[in-house]
Amino acid sequence: MSWNKYIVVVLLLLSLGHVTAQKSKKIKFKVHLKSAELYVKKLRNSAYFIHQDGILIDSIFIKKNTVSLSLSSGHIYKVTFSKKGFTNKHVIVNTIDVPRDKKLKLKADITLFRPQKNWEIDFLEHQPVSIASYNFVKRTLAWDFDYNRSVVEKIILATIKK
Repeated sequence: MSWNKYIVVVLLLLSLGHVTAQKSKKIKFKVHLKSAELYVKKLRNSAYFIHQDGILIDSIFIKKNTVSLSLSSGHIYKVTFSKKGFTNKHVIVNTIDVPRDKKLKLKADITLFRPQKNWEIDFLEHQPVSIASYNFVKRTLAWDFDYNRSVVEKIILATIKK
């Protein structure tokens, strides 16, 4: 392929991606981070890692306990919450089916805890604590609360002293 054809193809692909990005409305995702041990006290000085379709696109250090993220439709996001001395948790936000002309909001309260040596909580490295996806009936982005309850139960069982 000659350089001229290569440049035309690249410019065409870039312009198509730009048009798609312009049509995609933003999804406001607001997260409040809390501590389990401190009676749900606000957790400050934490880090957030945002993956879009399996690729790390951003990492944020927040001094406050609240962060607002802008997500786009048409992707799967993994958002990891981290604080030194606490167990990391992550959620999955599936925006693939969100209509491009739709503006949505999603909120989450994430509670982190300090791990103990005898707790078997390694599953949290791979398993999200919650999953959100588009609900066509309610026309909103919603958390799967049944899934979330099952993970909370798994955490409780893993942290009960044997």
